[in-house]
Amino acid sequence: GRGHPRHYGQSPYSFGGASCNLSANLRWSWQHPDGRYNTIIIGKPLIDNERNIYISSMDGVRKFDIDGRVLWTWSVFNFTDKRYVPNNPAIMDGRLYNCLTTGELFALSMETGELLWEVMASAKGIGGDTAFVTATQGIVLLDVDPSQPAGPLSGRKNNRIVAFDSSDGSELWDFTPDVGVWNFLPHFPDDGTAVFQTWNGGAYRLNLSDGTPIWSQGVDSNVDGWTDGGPALGPNGLFYTTRSEATMEKSPFSEAGSGGLAAYRVSDGELVWNRSGLEQGIYTYPVVGRLAEGAPLSVVTGVGSLAFFPLQIQFIIFGALPGAMVGFLIGMFWALCKCRGMSPQATMCAFLLRPLVAAAVCALLGSVAVVPFLKGAYPYSVQAFDAETGEPQWRVELPTWRWYCAAGDEEGLATRRKNGHRQLCLPPASSYMTLDAQGAIYFGHLDGRLYRIKDWNGDGRIDAGTEVCAFEAGSGFLTGGPSIAPGVLAVASCDTLYVFGDP
Repeated sequence: GRGHPRHYGQSPYSFGGASCNLSANLRWSWQHPDGRYNTIIIGKPLIDNERNIYISSMDGVRKFDIDGRVLWTWSVFNFTDKRYVPNNPAIMDGRLYNCLTTGELFALSMETGELLWEVMASAKGIGGDTAFVTATQGIVLLDVDPSQPAGPLSGRKNNRIVAFDSSDGSELWDFTPDVGVWNFLPHFPDDGTAVFQTWNGGAYRLNLSDGTPIWSQGVDSNVDGWTDGGPALGPNGLFYTTRSEATMEKSPFSEAGSGGLAAYRVSDGELVWNRSGLEQGIYTYPVVGRLAEGAPLSVVTGVGSLAFFPLQIQFIIFGALPGAMVGFLIGMFWALCKCRGMSPQATMCAFLLRPLVAAAVCALLGSVAVVPFLKGAYPYSVQAFDAETGEPQWRVELPTWRWYCAAGDEEGLATRRKNGHRQLCLPPASSYMTLDAQGAIYFGHLDGRLYRIKDWNGDGRIDAGTEVCAFEAGSGFLTGGPSIAPGVLAVASCDTLYVFGDP
């Protein structure tokens, strides 16, 4: 998931200094051997105590040493667009855990990549977005049983939480929340319980021993809203949930759907504070920690909407298809008006050709006419709040991303379509954020950049010119954020693993 209990999203190690030249620290990178867009890297890099690095991609799992040599590869059997690895992995006690969209949960040896066990977690399958397999105290948690999409632009949320014995994959218990989950990431307060959020921002706390609920808050299936992001657990005993008031279908199209951030007390579920009415939704995972030595705890999150489909797909959905249907009707009317008195053969020809010609012309015109109405600009801000009270501390605006989809999705579409696998990465607004020991925040954004933000001069605000650094990765990032170990930072975009070393 995100590290050790009570220090989620935080690393005890620092990386880099005040220099903004992140490119100078790049040590190596990896892409699929058949080409950059021949797989989608699903899982965040995990780093073990020997600084070996593990990643999950749609087609399998790979282990690298610190110098970039591939130590082993585990490949998905019968890899297709319906059968692939959808989740971020977990490592515990010498094993790596992950799952397949067809419903299997599996464990691999971290040493050799050997398949240790595989069980059917759900005959209904596992939703194909980018959740997290998590592991703690001999238990592996997984969300399963996706529902059918509510509409053509909806995804399949998972509706059941299942716990498995980490030693052999035997099922221990299951729990069905009142509202489903999306990009599921439970957190463990290290007291024998787990906390997680629903896809519309509600919160649950369960007993890990048997899955019985201890409390729930804000759980209402009648409340609209959805987020592609998720929660954070602070070292202060508070659990933070994120939300957007926009539904999944509307989330990429408008800034009108406001967002919110809420803090619940882990012990009893009481709402401590709630920041509602943020100018856009939250589609990422916050991080909680101290941004400088002696500073109060802060919770930092990104605020901004998702990007949508590549322009060539939007041409078809919103331009060509409606245009073709209108054109076909015009062509039929045209044929009816012009065919009186014509021979049967000429009439048949007119009824065949004129609707097709009109449909083709109107499809082309529709594709051109729709462009001014498509959303092609995605502003994004990073905002810090007092973790105890929710009071704003600072905010900084990132450069507005000016294209119709996330970086890399347009460029990779042809290759992915040709391969017959998942055609789009469709990343969240940003990966989750990772905080290093000196208070620097690292995350990847849909604009294809890895960012680092740090208030180096301690004046309580972020100077966008000197305290925001970026590395051009060229593609967006899925949910799993950067990982930091002694002298190394590893992060995966949708198509490339990047490993940086201290200068």
